[in-house]
Amino acid sequence: MDALCAEWEDDQRMNALFAPVRSKQVNPESWQSKINFWLNLIEKWCDANEVAMVDLSLLKKIFTRNGKSPHCLEDVLQEGVKSGDLAPSDAFLQSLSSAHQTWGAWMVGLGTGAIKKVGSNLLGYSASNFTVIKTTNKLRAKVEKELSLHENYISCRHSVILTEEQINAALGIVNHDGSRNYILQVLLADKKLIQFTTDNRTFYKLTTDKNTKKEFDEIDRGLIRLKTSIEHLELRSKQIEERHNKETSEVKRLMKEGKRTSAKACLRKAKRFEAQNSKVLEQVLGLETLFDELMSAESNKMLLDTYQTGLQTLKTMVNPDMLEKADNTMSELVELIDLNNEIADGLTIKDDSRDEELDKELEMLAKESDENIKTPSTKIEGGDPLIQNALNQLDDLNLDDLDPLIATQATDAKNKVHAS
Repeated sequence: MDALCAEWEDDQRMNALFAPVRSKQVNPESWQSKINFWLNLIEKWCDANEVAMVDLSLLKKIFTRNGKSPHCLEDVLQEGVKSGDLAPSDAFLQSLSSAHQTWGAWMVGLGTGAIKKVGSNLLGYSASNFTVIKTTNKLRAKVEKELSLHENYISCRHSVILTEEQINAALGIVNHDGSRNYILQVLLADKKLIQFTTDNRTFYKLTTDKNTKKEFDEIDRGLIRLKTSIEHLELRSKQIEERHNKETSEVKRLMKEGKRTSAKACLRKAKRFEAQNSKVLEQVLGLETLFDELMSAESNKMLLDTYQTGLQTLKTMVNPDMLEKADNTMSELVELIDLNNEIADGLTIKDDSRDEELDKELEMLAKESDENIKTPSTKIEGGDPLIQNALNQLDDLNLDDLDPLIATQATDAKNKVHAS
């Protein structure tokens, strides 16, 4: 208990919690805190021990401390029912069988008078067992998951058929014996499982679709009878084969001992068993073919239902008027796009003067480009480097500031003559 309740070793705290519940009007917060403490502890203990149902005597036993049991458990059970954390076990099963599908909704459907009646019955101990709803739902989910892992005896369209042995194996995952049986009752009450007995054997139909008819029908009965007949014939074939093998071994033994007449009689028996086994195997093959045809018909029906559902959906979405609407929509769309382009062109500002300036500048650039192309180049491809260097110096030579050389020499000659 220490692992579930950290306050269990606190004597002062536990003495207060073990005391009878005082009037709620005196201290509502303290009253609610005490009720919640015990309800939470009951749920924790049930989860840890996988117990779906409790009663007053069990609670007094498991919560005994220092030889004393809590004096407030009757009030806790009553408040647990009112809050929806607990439910009288029979009433909980009845709520699952009703259209409300939940304990809380079922109680609301009955009205406040039913809640008061349940509370008064609790005080009189007319309801002996109480379902811990959260723990029960957890155990139920655990069992359902285990059932989904088992190999199906027969797989149908929206359900599977399981044997009683398979159900018991799945329920075996719950440790508490009483809870195992109660979880089975919960699944049956909620019609998650449907029980059916035929040829002294019990089967269960596990529904996988909420919209499926939750009952055994003639198809289910036919599939089960075919399956059991095939199993019976297979067992019969195995027994006959064992007898045939035994007689064959006996023939070999008698032949070794030289007892030819006895060996011949055993051989006749072996041949008879062989013929019987051949007939049984033919019967098995025929039944298996029929079984496969039924399963194939079921698959075809499912496929047809799927097509019909798709067809109905398309009919609601597509109709002949949509073609005309589509053409009108596209025409209007094209007109609006053209109109939008015209509006955009109208809103564009054109600067003609600027265009003339740009044209003149382009003509000037074109002339300069032509002059650059016509200017001869003094570069000699592949020539002597010294010559090329001289030519480059000539290209760079500036003659604008030089005086004419001939005029200067003539002037000097005249000056000499006058001097003489």
